[in-house]
Amino acid sequence: MKKILFIIALAVSSTSFAQRSIWTFSYPISFAVGEQADFIANTSFRGFGIDGRSFITDNISVGGSWSWEVFNEIKRDLPPTQVTIEDVDNVIGHISGTQYRYLNTMPLMVNGHFYLGENGSVRPYFGLSLGTSYVEERTDIGMVSLVTDKWRFAFQPEIGAFIPFGLSEGGANIAAKFRYSTKAGEGTIPVSFFTLSVGLSVIK
Repeated sequence: MKKILFIIALAVSSTSFAQRSIWTFSYPISFAVGEQADFIANTSFRGFGIDGRSFITDNISVGGSWSWEVFNEIKRDLPPTQVTIEDVDNVIGHISGTQYRYLNTMPLMVNGHFYLGENGSVRPYFGLSLGTSYVEERTDIGMVSLVTDKWRFAFQPEIGAFIPFGLSEGGANIAAKFRYSTKAGEGTIPVSFFTLSVGLSVIK
């Protein structure tokens, strides 16, 4: 019984900081790599992110995140693109013209992070997020739109730092992330990009 009480007391003391959580609202700049860069090479300056974490010890947090990133590029002078019209007995044809390419990605992920340093100081951290990501790939050629939209498995390692604003309950958050989302069947590409983000954080 004493051992059980000791374990409970230890758990309570180790999670005494669990009442504290940190919410971050961030702006990402993303750089495509791999097959995604072949589809759209342009850097993304459009996006938004929300991240919430609860501390289970002074150095370990668990939480979740949502974000939205948009990539786009105009491609000209490309060879004809093959298309399949499924509603007409899978007729195969070709279409050519200027291509307006878009990729939207919206992940829902759970995460865990390990923080260095002490409360009230600059706190570098590293962590990993796992979950699913909604990905829409779209190519517009004239009046024709070629679209695939699927949920996919995704993971995201991350390093960053929380920088407090003096004695306030807020601060800045800077982070570098790499996200990979798997293919979702034939005709889709794996999504992979690096993100640099800056945000405002509030500790509650």
